[in-house]
Amino acid sequence: MTNILRAIDSKPLSDLIYLARSQIVVLFALSITSNVLMLTGSIFMLQVYDRVLPSRSISTLVALTGLVVLLYGFYALIEWIRARMAIRFGGLVHDRFARNAFQTAVRLRLVEGHGLRANPVQDLDILRQFISGPGPVSLLDLPWIPIYMAFAFFLHPLLGAFTLLGAVFIAALLVINELHSRRPGLVATAAASERGALTNNAESSAESITAMGMLDAITSRWWHAARHFANTQQDSADRTAFYSSVTKGTRYLLQSAVLAVGAYLVIQGEITGGLMIAASILTSRALAPIEQVVSQWRGFVNARQAAARLFQILPLSEMPERPTQLPLPTETLIVDQLAAGPDPRLAPLVQDVSFELVAGDGLGIIGPSGSGKSSIARTLVGVWPVLRGSVRLDGSELSHFDPRLLGHTVGYLPQAVELLGGTIADNIGRFSPSQDTGAILNAAKSARVHDFIITLPEGYDTRIGDRGSMLSAGQRQRIGLARALYRDPFLLVLDEPNSNLDMEGDQALTAAILDARDRGAIVVVVAHRPSAVEALNKVLFMREGRPAAFGNKEAVLRQISLPPTTIDRKKSA
Repeated sequence: MTNILRAIDSKPLSDLIYLARSQIVVLFALSITSNVLMLTGSIFMLQVYDRVLPSRSISTLVALTGLVVLLYGFYALIEWIRARMAIRFGGLVHDRFARNAFQTAVRLRLVEGHGLRANPVQDLDILRQFISGPGPVSLLDLPWIPIYMAFAFFLHPLLGAFTLLGAVFIAALLVINELHSRRPGLVATAAASERGALTNNAESSAESITAMGMLDAITSRWWHAARHFANTQQDSADRTAFYSSVTKGTRYLLQSAVLAVGAYLVIQGEITGGLMIAASILTSRALAPIEQVVSQWRGFVNARQAAARLFQILPLSEMPERPTQLPLPTETLIVDQLAAGPDPRLAPLVQDVSFELVAGDGLGIIGPSGSGKSSIARTLVGVWPVLRGSVRLDGSELSHFDPRLLGHTVGYLPQAVELLGGTIADNIGRFSPSQDTGAILNAAKSARVHDFIITLPEGYDTRIGDRGSMLSAGQRQRIGLARALYRDPFLLVLDEPNSNLDMEGDQALTAAILDARDRGAIVVVVAHRPSAVEALNKVLFMREGRPAAFGNKEAVLRQISLPPTTIDRKKSA
């Protein structure tokens, strides 16, 4: 609940309330109408017992019956409208936050070890399903309980007292249910996340698991997580079922008790038979909203927890507005005393990194495994945050640029090439809705992969499967290089771009780097193999997260006692 109270001040939630204010007002008005119409049954029984039966008037009975049919028909219409509005309210929530939830899910993957087992897309689905269901409508009915109570007291104080006693008892059950359901709900959510993570990891490592006979072992591990999730779900469902059953039984018992008390009062001559029946129906209706809330409590708890998680992490997808758009960089890249890492709460993985590059420069970042080479690459392209120091393009820090526009002038090839399901043209063109066919062809030719693409049956329209599964590792790497070269970016960052390339691919990579430098791009290459730095003029040598040497390539290679053509030939363990 604390998280929800904090979330009330969040911009996403305030936006939702602003967008839905008219729907909430209309739903509340419809709830008033619906609950007034629910008095129809009590009033009808009162009139039948106190007027129709004593007078034996068929015409009065027909008139009352016709009126009841009309009122209940109107009630059905109101309930249908309420249900449709709730469904559309859920759709409004989805439409408002779906893009942010997806972008947040992507950004969460950038932070390794972030400790958040969050799935914002799934949380949004949980929230939408609850809002679209009967849960919120039952909450809108709760304010009518005191009105029903007052009406019961109006019929007779003893009837009102019995109704109030039943309401207090059921409300106590609701509080106990909340206290007992909170922790099991959190445990079930964590168990679901653990099972989902194991499933995703196994799917992404399917080849290794199958080839090395790991399937039984991984299945056993997944089975324990799945059973834990099933047990937590069962425990949570058992608690909800128990309190729902007790609440329903209490309501039926109270209805009969009110009927018995009413009969006693009729015998004593204090009320009429019509009032007795009307009070019984009224009591049942007065406690129905509480029973509905109890039956929906599991969904309410899940939705509340999902909303708390969602509104807590949605700011990760928010990009600051930049009213003043800086021109895209074309001249320099300056890194000054950089400290960087995936999470500001953790110690940086690289520190004290400084260098300056101008248009046409090519920098090779070399060093043993774990020395921080890839960390620098991720920070230069804005994947990881700058914890201390600065990264400046043409004198302006990365944060001063609109990231959407800056991405158009950055080319990045990560160590693990990440292609998406679609065509080759889609991937090279970065899935832009307005793809530039000429730029796609130029990028493919710059990466020396055009000749390979046109040999495929569908050419550039060949679908490559999920994560590029239809291509070999080397082909994926060269398509990824073409994507990085799309529209001639000023800053080109390549993380071990030749790890899966043969000799021909190495030569194509070297030519692509030289072409990029000749047109005035700054190229940064993280390298283990010597061929990757042949086309570069500067080298930064990293050791244990700190720079050990920086300068012209030949000078640095002599300083670290490596010949220019044998750089880190063997990866350190």
